[in-house]
Amino acid sequence: MTEPSPKKRHIGARYLTLGLTFLVICSAYVVVLLVYQLRGSSLPPREEGYTRTYTVPGIRGEIYDCNGVLLVGNSESYDLIYEYGAMPDTRREINEALLQVLDALWSTGNGDRMAKDYFILEGTYPEMRFSSALRDHESGSYLNYQKFLERQELPQDTEAAEVVKYFTKRYQLSTQLYSPQEITSLIRLYYEMERVDFGAYQSYTIAENVSKDLITSIEESNIEGVNFHIRSERKYLYPGIASHILGRLGRITAENAEYYMAQGYPLSAMVGTSGCEEAFESYLRGQDGTMVIRYDDKGNQIEKYYSTEPKGGNDVYLTIDIRLQLAAEEGLKENVEMLPNSDAGAVTVMDPNTGKVLAIASYPTYDLAQFDQIDYYNTLLQDENLPLYNRALQGVYAPGSTYKIGAAMAALEGGRITESNHVSCHGEYPYYHKPTCLANHGTVDVIDAIRESCNVFFYYLGDAMGVDAMTSYTRRLGLGVATGIELSEKTGIVAGSAYRQQMGLAAWQKGDDLSASIGQSDHGYTPLQLSVYLSTVVNGGTRYRAHLLDSVRTFYTGDTVKQEAPQVLERVEFSDETYKILMEGMAQVVSGTTALENSFSSLPVKVGGKTGTAEVEGKRDYAIFSGFAPLEEPEIVVSCIIEEGEHGYSAAHTVAKIMAEYFADRSSQEE
Repeated sequence: MTEPSPKKRHIGARYLTLGLTFLVICSAYVVVLLVYQLRGSSLPPREEGYTRTYTVPGIRGEIYDCNGVLLVGNSESYDLIYEYGAMPDTRREINEALLQVLDALWSTGNGDRMAKDYFILEGTYPEMRFSSALRDHESGSYLNYQKFLERQELPQDTEAAEVVKYFTKRYQLSTQLYSPQEITSLIRLYYEMERVDFGAYQSYTIAENVSKDLITSIEESNIEGVNFHIRSERKYLYPGIASHILGRLGRITAENAEYYMAQGYPLSAMVGTSGCEEAFESYLRGQDGTMVIRYDDKGNQIEKYYSTEPKGGNDVYLTIDIRLQLAAEEGLKENVEMLPNSDAGAVTVMDPNTGKVLAIASYPTYDLAQFDQIDYYNTLLQDENLPLYNRALQGVYAPGSTYKIGAAMAALEGGRITESNHVSCHGEYPYYHKPTCLANHGTVDVIDAIRESCNVFFYYLGDAMGVDAMTSYTRRLGLGVATGIELSEKTGIVAGSAYRQQMGLAAWQKGDDLSASIGQSDHGYTPLQLSVYLSTVVNGGTRYRAHLLDSVRTFYTGDTVKQEAPQVLERVEFSDETYKILMEGMAQVVSGTTALENSFSSLPVKVGGKTGTAEVEGKRDYAIFSGFAPLEEPEIVVSCIIEEGEHGYSAAHTVAKIMAEYFADRSSQEE
């Protein structure tokens, strides 16, 4: 007999070793199991129940006016949700739980708060038919139904009766157990659950913004599978007021998702998308926390705690004074409506000595509290007067004769004229294309020219100086440069050859200097720029950055995190004599114009300012008035533009209303 080779002997030994090892391990397990059985089993107990974690949003900081009046706060609402992991074990128990929830909703008066659905059936079981919404192939109901058919692999021509049969069979909805109305209600709920892919990773919202009575009822009944999600919403204390300033919240979009994710935001977060909500997002933002809830195997909550505490955002205090803001919005609306051809306008209010913006209004406006309502939003989009458009910061308008203040300063400081220089106005400039004046003013000096808004006087200046010499001053005063405000703004258009070349337009001609010298030609500036410009003049030459942020304070405690200080952007040097001439000219504009004098006669202080009438192709003239008060030591500057208001003084109504509110305390003291 041949002996096995060494290689075969080695393989056989290996198999023998493996077999013996396996027998030893099995014997060990048997021994251990016998020991546990004899000892009553001391194996570690099987973990019962389950744990779920929830993101708890940090409360967003609130927005206040400069006097601590709340403008935008927070309100908490509760949504009733159904959770897959907390459902009962059997279908019958699930059905009973859902019926309990529905009963609680209606008995506590929350039935009308059930989440909007896309149910495709109407009628009561068993007489159910497709709803009329399915006839519209663009409707949400139709589109969602198509997804349902595809997901369940049902044919397109499925009858309503087949859909009903599908649900009654799948969810065990027997008429022996439930009434027709109960079956109808359960089919509706189950359809919506399937539509939103209800499951381990997707809860279902049954009702939104429910009352505390419902919460108490659900908790007392200990209904398995239901929970409440806390939702924080913005609350506007002055609906429809300051909407263009305060701005909106919105979901993170695909375009900016990368940016926000880098900042630690969850993709479900609501962020500022416009106005102060966007500008001060980094201050207002709360830090999300994580809540852990443990349930037993019956779905009863046994423990709740924060693994990470949520943190509230900081509160933002604006420079806006809500009293002036209300006066601005009301006055602007009245001003537009009292003029037969006007539909829109804007006004800006500033402290000339700090750059603080005290009020901004654009008309027509809109209500932030209603913005998320689809019908309301569509109405705004269809309004030809563009209520969403912030004319105060985005509207670019010819300044008209308000530009003459800067032109006069340039001429006086450039040595082109003095107070004693006179020009003869016969209603027309005798050179070039012979542009006209509003009247035959006779012999006028610079103060007369400002008071009477004499075009001929400024045509002479434009002819002698050229527009570039004027804009070298007016730009530094604030026209055609960024104001520095934290919100989105236009920087305007500075008339001149450089702009024409940049835009590929017709070359600048000498006659254009004449038009530009009275605030026409290509000039275009925002109402806020007009207020910055006038502020720089009346405060003696300091151009401050316009700003809306006053301070940032911690949530609840009120400790100041940041205090905004005035920021100087430019210092324009001009003589005391020039200042005196300009101020006297603007004082006479108000005192020498009957309509203006009447507008401001009730104020306890004297007012100065300048009217403007801007020509707009294809439309009636726009009315402009920029004013300041008190005359001796200016504290407030207001600039108002009324589209198609026709006469500069027509814009004074808004300015007077704002100033009346500003000086109201002084009026009462005098009485």
